[in-house]
Amino acid sequence: MYSTTTNNTDLVTTTCGRQLDLSKTELVIEKSNSLFSYNVHKLSTGEYVIAEKFYANPFNNRYILLNDDQIELLKNL
Repeated sequence: MYSTTTNNTDLVTTTCGRQLDLSKTELVIEKSNSLFSYNVHKLSTGEYVIAEKFYANPFNNRYILLNDDQIELLKNL
């Protein structure tokens, strides 16, 4: 009997080392061009994840976890 393993591309590791399932988040902002996509996801905990995906080199993808206070600081920049 054969077993197959599937790779869930919605499971990511943030820059701080936390593993998250992006399929269980609310997509707040979605931007993309021919080089990369830039999405902001809201978690059920109230935290946000910025997902930067580079089409040419997926090894450069970044997932940055932010909390409400950090989001407010960004709004005031």
